[in-house]
Amino acid sequence: MKDMIEQIISTDKKSRESVEKAKQIRIRAAQKIVDIRERKRKEYLEKARANIEVIAEEERVRADAKLKAIEREYEEIEKEINEVYDENYETWVKMLVQRVIEG
Repeated sequence: MKDMIEQIISTDKKSRESVEKAKQIRIRAAQKIVDIRERKRKEYLEKARANIEVIAEEERVRADAKLKAIEREYEEIEKEINEVYDENYETWVKMLVQRVIEG
């Protein structure tokens, strides 16, 4: 009888130890999942930030190219206006003076 009680106590003790080990394994696994999730989230955010920087730089380059093209276009237009002005300045002044005099 005494052996049986000791065996029951021993079995109970082993069962409690097994349950405790299982709980510890479960806790470690849950923590590992949380750690992996956090690491993956950080990796994703780092990649996203890097992509944003690349895209922003590409957009700056495109915007600079467009701006330079517009500036060249305006410089060409300004040059043409100045040429027309230089060619017609005296004629326009004479016309204005004559209109004022006749006017």
